[in-house]
Amino acid sequence: MNQEIHKLLNKTEAKQGIYPFQVYVYSDTKNINIEYPQESKDKLFHIASVGKLISTTYVLKLMEEGLLSLDDPITKYLDTYILDGLFLSNPNEITIKDCLTHRSGAKDFFEGKDKQGNKFTDLVLKYPNQLWDRESILKYSKENLRPVGKKGEKFSYGDTAFMLVLMCVETIKHKEFHVLLDEEIFKPLNMMNTQSMIYNYPSKNRLCPEHIYFGKVDIKDFKSLNCDQADGGIVSTPYDLVLFQKALYSGKIISNDSIELMKNWQGVFRPGIHYGMGMMEIRFEEFFFLMRNFPRLMGHIGILSTHCFYDQENDVHYVLNFGTSDKMTQSFVFLSNLVGLLKKQGLFGTIKL
Repeated sequence: MNQEIHKLLNKTEAKQGIYPFQVYVYSDTKNINIEYPQESKDKLFHIASVGKLISTTYVLKLMEEGLLSLDDPITKYLDTYILDGLFLSNPNEITIKDCLTHRSGAKDFFEGKDKQGNKFTDLVLKYPNQLWDRESILKYSKENLRPVGKKGEKFSYGDTAFMLVLMCVETIKHKEFHVLLDEEIFKPLNMMNTQSMIYNYPSKNRLCPEHIYFGKVDIKDFKSLNCDQADGGIVSTPYDLVLFQKALYSGKIISNDSIELMKNWQGVFRPGIHYGMGMMEIRFEEFFFLMRNFPRLMGHIGILSTHCFYDQENDVHYVLNFGTSDKMTQSFVFLSNLVGLLKKQGLFGTIKL
């Protein structure tokens, strides 16, 4: 079996070309420790929308501390003028829960097309020196995007409303979001190679991967990268993300009741990928019927073909980085094959690579 996994890893890496490739699969109870390439579990990468898993966890932590309610209207924390034009429904009706579950009706500024059919990501690549703070992102959204529907009408994944929740948190805590994650999540969990809102740090203090590819373009040094306001702008390592997941599912950050809220599936992100509250569930049987006995994985993906998932039934953590937005399909093919090989193994014995 180890030979089969080696073959899969080597074959996949050979197809990566210039793009980064990291795989870390870990389980204490099953004694699984797959790290490929060797010594890559501590190598930095931009986790993209995987950050929504972390950010949502933090919001639920504040809920448990009594600092907010998921039913709070976002106008409790944000001035109405900030929100005018983002929703079809009255902004006073839009709650934190609506935003976290992508049912607010706001259109996604990041990947959604504007009124002329253009994408915001085209601007990020075309104008690498342009800074995008939240105010300019909201201005762009109001001027160029149409809401997708009324509150609760449909599930529509997007960064716009999610970003508003982070703004609410900053109002509640009177601190910037990246400072809060650093003080209350990363440091307590000993996630020493993880940093949020990386563009807020001076270069000498900034944790930065060797490359951050969007398509074939390395955007690591693009100032426009600061548009990643909704995901937390997080860089991390496979090892640190496993630390986070272990803490999350063992109840060290939030209760199991709160995790169940994240698992209240709201809609289909893509066939086989169901979305709850800042959490996705992979249902392999919807990819291909012969995978109907595969385990369900909970976690999140990012546009840079990044994965952070947990198989709760078998206690197995999966962290993948395929290093570019162009490799999403390949990353899921790899994940499916890897889970299939581990299932064939029976998840027994020691697997160390």
